[in-house]
Formats: sequence, C-alpha cells, structure tokens
Amino acid sequence: MLSKSAFNALLKTLEEPPAHVLFILATTDPQKILPTVLSRCLQFNLKQMPPADIVGHLTHILTEEQVAFEPAALHMLAKGAQGSMRDALSLTDQAIAFSLSNITLPAVQDMLGTTDGAQIEAILRALVARDGAQLVELANQMAERSTSFYDATLELSQALYRISLAQVVPDARPDDYQLAHLVAEIAPQIGADEVQLYYSIVTASREQLHLAPDAQAGFTMMLLRLLAFAPAKVGAAPAKK
Repeated sequence: MLSKSAFNALLKTLEEPPAHVLFILATTDPQKILPTVLSRCLQFNLKQMPPADIVGHLTHILTEEQVAFEPAALHMLAKGAQGSMRDALSLTDQAIAFSLSNITLPAVQDMLGTTDGAQIEAILRALVARDGAQLVELANQMAERSTSFYDATLELSQALYRISLAQVVPDARPDDYQLAHLVAEIAPQIGADEVQLYYSIVTASREQLHLAPDAQAGFTMMLLRLLAFAPAKVGAAPAKK
C-alpha cells in the first residue's frame, strides 16, 4: 500500500539497513513496487498449494485433534480454499463449529453453499438423455437449497473440461476427488463436439448471469440452451418436454 513517494523515502534505508533489521515486503502485485526497490530484494514467488497437499495437511491436523471427518468433505474444503492453506484452515475451523466436530460432506456443502457433485452429474445425465423437464427440475432443486448458480456454472465447466481432457488423453485422471468417477462414466456417452459446444455455452453464460432477471432464470436458460443447441444424433429420440 506504499505510494511511490513512500518507497523513495524507504529506499535509502533499504540500501543501507541496520544490521539488526530485516525487511520483508509482501504483495500480490510486485509490479507496483519500484524497480529500484525490487533490484535490492530477493524475490520469492509463492505458489498456490495443490488441493491434494491441502487435504493431506488437513487430514493430519484433524487426526491429531481427534476430529471426525469425511475425506470428501476435506476435498470440498480444499477446493473452497483455492490454493490457500490459511483459508483452508479457516474454513476447517468453521466446519468444525458448523458440524459439531463431525465434518461431513453435506455439512460442508451447506456451510459453503456449494454445488453438490451429484447435481452436476444429474445435469450431465439429463443432457445425455435430452430430458428438458429434468433439467428444469434440477435448477428448481438447486434454488431450494440456495445453491450459488455462479459457482454451479464453474463446477459444470470444470466437469466438461475434465471430460474433454479424458476423451483426448484417456490416461489423464482428475485431481478432484468428486470428478474422478463422473468423468470415467460420462465421457464415453458424450461426443467430443458436444463437450466443446457445452463448454463454450457454459463459460459464456457465466458472464451473462447478472443480465438475467434472476440467477435461477439465467441458469435455467443456460441449461435449455445446452439442450437446444446440442448436435443432433442419428436415430436419437426428440428431447423430452
């Protein structure tokens, strides 16, 4: 948060610091630091932690603290932390209080308001079956659970990305605990052209959710768009109404 003038004032001290002083400058945007200051620093770029490492550390802590947990719940917390161990610990502390020291997947999903992996799976199954009524019903169920529709589009696009990757590189396995079985089962049932089209529609729709009358309407229209623009299959039955 230092201004250019403040950095200039600090520069002389950085050039000739007292022997007992060690300066540590932390920032998420090093480009804002003056080049004259950066040239006098050792620069370390901290990377986001992989979800598997976060889960491993949380597992160790909860085991030592004798707190009951489900592995799937820890994977959900790791995903919510987005690479930050500090945020993962904070979310875990909240989960312990929210679940009364029994961290289950449903409890974490309710706490975070995240999309249930089963909902994403059901959406993909309904797309494969061309079942429009089921897609609308799933959107209604998500609204009743106060699911974040923006997050749901992220989850759906992530699933489609992994499915496409599995179709091109069969040996590639998702790092995500919940996506592994879904990708293995759904990938053979959807054509590569369909996946590419679905992915384009979902990512574009995510940016347009704020333009819809409400988030549920925008998400439902996205699902209906996926159904309407899906490539026709030879001998396929028409979409269910």
